Amino acid sequence: MAEGTLPIELVWIGVEPPLRLTLRVPAGTTVAQALALSGIAATVAASGRVPAGEGPLDGLGVAVHGRAAGPHDRLHEHDRIELLPPLTVDPKVARQRRADHRRRLAGERRWTPDRERTVPRGA
Repeated sequence: MAEGTLPIELVWIGVEPPLRLTLRVPAGTTVAQALALSGIAATVAASGRVPAGEGPLDGLGVAVHGRAAGPHDRLHEHDRIELLPPLTVDPKVARQRRADHRRRLAGERRWTPDRERTVPRGA
């Protein structure tokens, strides 16, 4: 490994299969600088998956090892930068839908007044 450089991986989740790039960046590089060095913006723009009038990376989420990352976050050795597609459903709504679906599969009815109480009222 060259002195003063960090190996990192850049993954774009917006395509199938995900695009993976391995880069070497100078120590102290930020997320924004690594994205600029990678040239990924040109690849995203060429894909046609970004609406006209927006920058190629606008609307994409950025994470490092699955945690949200800002443009000024410094990178460390073997970090993985992930470019994530925008959310299509509010996470709270998606969780409620999954819970409702599991209840329907189990035959459970929610908030039924005729269900027996397992704990006495005064306890």
